Amino acid sequence: MDATLHLRDDQLKKFRVLAGLSTDAALAERMGQDPGNLSRVLRGKQEPGPKFIARLVAAFPGMDLDDLFEVRAA
Repeated sequence: MDATLHLRDDQLKKFRVLAGLSTDAALAERMGQDPGNLSRVLRGKQEPGPKFIARLVAAFPGMDLDDLFEVRAA
């Protein structure tokens, strides 16, 4: 069985509102991530790599990996 790690968009939206990160640029800055890379991942044009995943989780202190991502069977 194949599985993929999937970004939980609904959760990310909630965390962004709570953190006051209304723009992708603000989130990218908090992550220390290139805004273009963030945009591609959020729009499903690029798969997030391990560094991206770690930076996104770290951008929201107190959140865990499973708060933002879920494993889906392919």
